[in-house]
Amino acid sequence: MDKIYILEILAALKAELIRFRLAVVATFITVSFMTLMVGYFWPSSYTTSVVLYSDVTTIIEPLLRGRASVTEIDRSQQARDVIYGRTIMEAAAVEAGLIDDTMNADQKDRVIRKLRSGLALKTERNNYFTVSYTADNPDSSFETLYTIISVFIADTERKKKDESLGAFNFIDAQVQSYKRQLELADGRLKDFKSKNLDGSEASVAARMAQLRVDIETLAIGIEETQSRINTTKEQLSDEGQYLKTKGQVDELKQSRQAMVSQLESLLLRYQEGYPDIVSLRAQIAEIDQSIEQTKQSGEVYGANVENPLYEELRKQLSLAEVELRAQTRRMQSLKGLLKQEELRAQRVAANQAELSELTRDYNVTRDVYEEMLQRKESARLSMSLDQEGQGVSYRIQDPATFPLAPSGISFKHFAAAGPVLGLLAPLGLLILYILADPHFRSARTMQQQLPQELTLVGVIPHYDSPMSTRLLRKDILILVALSVLAMGAYIGLATYWRSILG
Repeated sequence: MDKIYILEILAALKAELIRFRLAVVATFITVSFMTLMVGYFWPSSYTTSVVLYSDVTTIIEPLLRGRASVTEIDRSQQARDVIYGRTIMEAAAVEAGLIDDTMNADQKDRVIRKLRSGLALKTERNNYFTVSYTADNPDSSFETLYTIISVFIADTERKKKDESLGAFNFIDAQVQSYKRQLELADGRLKDFKSKNLDGSEASVAARMAQLRVDIETLAIGIEETQSRINTTKEQLSDEGQYLKTKGQVDELKQSRQAMVSQLESLLLRYQEGYPDIVSLRAQIAEIDQSIEQTKQSGEVYGANVENPLYEELRKQLSLAEVELRAQTRRMQSLKGLLKQEELRAQRVAANQAELSELTRDYNVTRDVYEEMLQRKESARLSMSLDQEGQGVSYRIQDPATFPLAPSGISFKHFAAAGPVLGLLAPLGLLILYILADPHFRSARTMQQQLPQELTLVGVIPHYDSPMSTRLLRKDILILVALSVLAMGAYIGLATYWRSILG
C-alpha cells in the first residue's frame, strides 16, 4: 500500500463524508448517546483487597536450623489453590450467611461459583500476595473478603497443627518399627557369630601366610642341615682313610721293631756279613721304604699324631641327623596345619556371604533407625513450634478498606468514550464502504485493471457549481450546529446521570 493509494482513499473518504453528511452526523449523535445510555445501565462493581504476608518466625528458626523445620503450608504460591478450594469457599459462604441448610446442592454450587468468580489472588514479591474480591455493592465486597480471609487463616493454622502432629505420629511409628527390625538383625548377627568361630578372612589369610613363611624357612633349614650332613660325612670319610693309613704304618713299625730286635740279637752272636744279618737289614730297609710310601699316600706325618677331629665330626654328624629328623617332623606338622587353615579358609569364605548380608542388614537398619530418631526429634520440635504458633503463619500486612468508589469500568468511562466512539463509528463504516464499493474512484486503479491494449486517454474532473458550493457550506454549518447542540445535551445528560449514580 503506497502513499498514492492512501491519498486516493482519503480523497474518497472526504467525498463520501460530504455525500453522506447527514447520515454521518446522525450516526455520531446516535452512537454517542447509546454509549452514554449503556454506561448508565452498566452495573457498578466494588473491589476490596487485602495484602497478606506469609510470616516465618525469624528468632526461633536460626536457633533450631538443622534440628527442626518450620511446617511449610500454603505459601503465596500455594495459597491460590487453598483459597479457591471448595472447603474454604463453602466455609466462607456459610460464615457470611450466603449458604444455609435449606439450600440444595445446585444452589450451593452457584453461590460458590459466584464467590470464585469475584475472588482474585495476585502474587507479590517476598511472600507477599494480594487477595481481592469484587461484588456489586461495597458492603458485600468488604464483608465477604473479610470472611474469606478469616476462614483461610484459621484453616491454615489448623492444617499446620494437624500436619505436624500427623508427621510426628508417623515418624514415631516408623521409629518403633525400625527399632524392632534392628533388634532382630542384631540377634541374627549374634547367633551367626556364636556358631561360626573360624574367624575372619583376614585372620585366616594372615595365619596361612605365616605358615607358608615358616614352611619356606624350615625348607631352607632342612637344605642347610642336609648339606651339613653331607659335608660331615665327606670329612669323616677322609678321616677314616687317615686311620687306615695310620694302622698300616703302625703294623709296619711293629714289624720293623721286631726285625731290629732280631738284628741286634744276631749282631751279638755273628758278624756283619752273616747272611741272616744282611737279610734282616734288607728287610728293615724295605719296611722303612713301605712306611715312607704309606705316609706319603695317607698324608700321615708321624706315628704319634692323634686325630680328635674324627670324634668331633662323628658327634656333629649325629647331632645334624637328629636335627634333620626333627625338622622333617616339623615340616609335616606345618603342612598339616596349612591344610587345616585351607579348609578353614573355605569355611570362612562360605560363611562370609551370609555374614556380609547380616552385617549389611544390621548397618542399614541401624543407620535408618538413628536417622529416624533425629527426624522424630525434629518433628517433635516442629510440632511444638506449630502448637505455639511459632511457625509459618499468615499476617495481614495491608488491611482491607471499605470501597467508597466503584472499581473497573464506570459511568464516567462510558461518558468519555461516547463522543470518541460516535466519531469513529461513521468513519469506520465509510472506510468499509469505500473498500467494498466496486466503482472506480481513481484513474490509477482503473489503468491497472484495463487490458494492455487499451490506453486511458484522460480523466474528466468533478466540477462544483457556485450554487452547490453555497448549499454545501450551508448544510455543513447546520450539521455542525446540530452536533454542538447534541454535545451540549450530551454533557448535560451525562452530568445529571452522574449525580444520580453518585
